[in-house]
Amino acid sequence: MSREHPPMPAITSSSITRGQFQATVKQNTLICREHYRLVLRLPYFPPSQPGQFVQIACSPATTDESEMSEWEWNDSAPPILMGRDVREHRALLRRPFSIAGRRDDVNDVELEFIHRVIGPGTAALSQLQPGDFCNLIGPLGNAFALPPAGGTALLVGGGVGIPPMIYLASRLKQFRAVAFCGALTRDLLALTFQAQPSTPDPTSVEPQLNIAEFATHGIPTVISTDDGSCGYRGYVTQALGRFLDHLALDPERLASTVIYTCGPEVMMKRVQEIASTRNIGCQIAVERAMACGMGTCQSCCVRVRKPDASSPPMPGADWCYRLACTDGPVFSGDDLLW
Repeated sequence: MSREHPPMPAITSSSITRGQFQATVKQNTLICREHYRLVLRLPYFPPSQPGQFVQIACSPATTDESEMSEWEWNDSAPPILMGRDVREHRALLRRPFSIAGRRDDVNDVELEFIHRVIGPGTAALSQLQPGDFCNLIGPLGNAFALPPAGGTALLVGGGVGIPPMIYLASRLKQFRAVAFCGALTRDLLALTFQAQPSTPDPTSVEPQLNIAEFATHGIPTVISTDDGSCGYRGYVTQALGRFLDHLALDPERLASTVIYTCGPEVMMKRVQEIASTRNIGCQIAVERAMACGMGTCQSCCVRVRKPDASSPPMPGADWCYRLACTDGPVFSGDDLLW
């Protein structure tokens, strides 16, 4: 994570589907009050798709043996933990981050992430400088399925759920699409404004080409803020519902529309309800705390509906648990049991 640790040897085999990589920080800039855009450069990274994520080490690796010691635990005198990880309040576990963008060049790959400072791990990430090293594992998880030919994609992102929508936008050039992005207030919108909204009407849900991350792919955006400081005043789910009600799609177009969403769970649950009442397909990228990202720790359980109650696991039950990291993070909205 710092310049003190040399990069790992370059991996160039095209047969590798995932791995551990040492990246170099190209950019790490503040884009709003609490969010940073982190761009990492690697000589090679396996093919990835929108919806997938990586696990980033948020503390520098250390081989310092000077602080290593043996100790015995007993109930009367628990050990005094004085190691650097405890003393400096380091993040011991990796953190999952959705890929927000990818650029492949002849000589290297650039991966883009958007992270919000909320604890010691992301606080450490915010301190990275160009030239620093950053270790990551990926790509992990499954990916979004694109709409049917001639279909429409509605991208709904809230807060730190916006990044996978940006990556998805880069794959939608042959589709019609509209992005819906919401936040509590304007200075928590981790987006780049090309222009101010053309209308100050807080009830308007007219899509506009004013957000650079989506406009570069020809996709207009509906911005919403809870306090009305920018765009539609209200929740992003309210903006989505209003758009579908008042700028209704024709039945034929509606049948080929897919809603994609990522963000707070209460938001995603409401998006699924909106999609279900209108018979629109919905794909949800769930967010869970993850220790490993590869199905080992079993910490990211998601409750889902089973198509056949007699099948394992838990024969006789119409539901079971799946893992967000390996079975997801993308699930069909109809399958999730909130």
